[in-house]
Amino acid sequence: MRELKLDKQQKADMVSAIRTVLATELDLDIGGLQAEMLVDQLSDIVAPVFYNQGLQDAHTAVLRRMEDAAGDIDVLEKHVPRRL
Repeated sequence: MRELKLDKQQKADMVSAIRTVLATELDLDIGGLQAEMLVDQLSDIVAPVFYNQGLQDAHTAVLRRMEDAAGDIDVLEKHVPRRL
């Protein structure tokens, strides 16, 4: 898996969301730097899980399409008439 890189706006949005959740749900106020460090740590922990799930979902979707294509090919198959 390649390293997860967030652009500045994505990271700022995540920092803001983390600060809001911690303040409203846990009554915990943290600074922007602390929230940024938390985002970095959580990204390292959870990114591989979401990445692997995305790969699994893509694999399932590709297999489903391949099965559909196989069915389409079966419909197109011509039968050779038998002569007795």
